[in-house]
Amino acid sequence: MKVLLISVIAIALFNVPLEGKEKSRESRMRIGILDLHTYGEAGKNNREISELTGKYLTRTGLYETYNQEKLNEIINKTGNRMPESIKDPRTVLGIGKIAGMDRMLYGYIEINKNVCGIQMTLIDVIRRRTIEEVSLKGDKLDDIIREAVAYLHGNRTEESKIQAYYGPQVHNEKQFLLTSAGFIGAGLLTGIINYGVEKSNVHKMYARYSSEPLSGMAASADNIPLFARPAALANAYVAISDDAYGVLYNPAGMSWIYGQEASVGYQYRFGINNIAASYVNKATRDMGFGHLFLYSADKQNILTEMYFVSAVSYKFNKLPSFIRPFSLGANLKIATCRVNGSDTGSVSGSSFGAGIDIGLLWELSENIRYGLLLRDIPVINRWKNVTTGYSYFENNAATLNMGGAFYAGYSTVLVAEGQIPLYKDQVFKMAGGIEQELFKVLVIRAGMQKEIMESENTPWKITGGIGFNIKNIAVDGSYEYNTLEVFDVVNISVRYSF
Repeated sequence: MKVLLISVIAIALFNVPLEGKEKSRESRMRIGILDLHTYGEAGKNNREISELTGKYLTRTGLYETYNQEKLNEIINKTGNRMPESIKDPRTVLGIGKIAGMDRMLYGYIEINKNVCGIQMTLIDVIRRRTIEEVSLKGDKLDDIIREAVAYLHGNRTEESKIQAYYGPQVHNEKQFLLTSAGFIGAGLLTGIINYGVEKSNVHKMYARYSSEPLSGMAASADNIPLFARPAALANAYVAISDDAYGVLYNPAGMSWIYGQEASVGYQYRFGINNIAASYVNKATRDMGFGHLFLYSADKQNILTEMYFVSAVSYKFNKLPSFIRPFSLGANLKIATCRVNGSDTGSVSGSSFGAGIDIGLLWELSENIRYGLLLRDIPVINRWKNVTTGYSYFENNAATLNMGGAFYAGYSTVLVAEGQIPLYKDQVFKMAGGIEQELFKVLVIRAGMQKEIMESENTPWKITGGIGFNIKNIAVDGSYEYNTLEVFDVVNISVRYSF
């Protein structure tokens, strides 16, 4: 009996570890490891980087690893294809879902002059959220990958050689200086010619009606919601202006862009045609810049406006650990306007002016951003009545806009913005919107805006739009309706990422 009991206990003790070990294998998560994008000399070490990443992830005991080659095989069997460019978390999430992964890992690595910098992002495919992000730099490739994997799983060690990494080096300073000088120079030349060359006016005999200022009207096309994405979100764009559409909305967003982008847009608003084109790029790792040209004219060319805008922004990354990155930006606007009087007693004239906007963009958390814009501080226009030669200066009133953005996962963005009066005759303006991505390539947007005045009830402006993202091209459209029943505000724009 004792022998039998001892045998049963021995068998039980012998089997427990084996059963436990088998369960741990079954409970391991499937993690897809995408090839890291490489910069500098890192491209020479692609295979080594992939092997080291997989090795240290396996050592955690948490994962069954699948490199990009294995992921590609799985995806091909489903009848799908691996995307050519994998930089967006939504694309990474889509790959993970198709391949049946629990988690996905992606990022980039830079090796220059014996300094290795790495950025990694760990995504939970099931919960559709980022688990952790890490950016580190060090001397040795093996050490930096080991530490990055440890950081991603909360195992942070005190390594004196491991430092914070702020992204790959960028050296487009020459392009920034030359394009900015050329663009502003073109704006100045156009404005001087437009202001200086007087056209004959058939209504000179009615000069007595034209000795007053030109209706006190200053150039204002830059305040119109341009481009389809901002317009569809009710112009609440100050906190998400990190793209080619954002040059006019918040210059601080220029340092948050990923690389070169260009956009063109057309808007029909109350009989006025607005055409805009912009270009943005990184000047350095922490500095971004952008240029925008805007042309606005009515059907009869009675009023035409042109804007040349150059923006620059610097992002502050090297901050104490309790302060997240923020950026400051400014733009210089050169504006020129011409009024061609066509009726008896009407006036003609031209203007030439310049202005400055200053912006702030602050990442309060991984999902929340705060934006601030001081617009037109100042804008000074020199107006001239070409009928009488009467000239005068006119300043635009400065405005203050503040807003926030909340990124709910990878496919939903909520935005809100308010215009706060700086003068007694200005009004509060409140706006909000939502953007939702569907099926990877389709985006729908909606927004609402209202001016708040004490003296009267103002109408609601309701906006909506749709967008299509196909590889590097985004095609956007928007429509605006207000309770005054004006139905003819349409935006169409295209944005291309190089």
